[in-house]
Amino acid sequence: MKLKTAKSGQGMTEYIIIIAVIAIGCLLIAGLFGKQIKGVFSREGAALSGKDDAAESTAAAASLKAEAQKTDSMNSFDKDAAKGQE
Repeated sequence: MKLKTAKSGQGMTEYIIIIAVIAIGCLLIAGLFGKQIKGVFSREGAALSGKDDAAESTAAAASLKAEAQKTDSMNSFDKDAAKGQE
């Protein structure tokens, strides 16, 4: 007599793991590059609406670059939280 082995759930579990890994990767990419992506869409939106000014877009790019280089840590979080309570 042959024993039946239930393997139908194994394939579904593998797909769920793959989807979870892809979702985590997307979240990490959005977290790392979110500010840069926002800047690109802001500049392109301004250009499409006819408000493209070279000085403004250069200043906005410099501001976004400076913000992206700012390191976040618990110390900066504590300082920002203290500012909000004042």
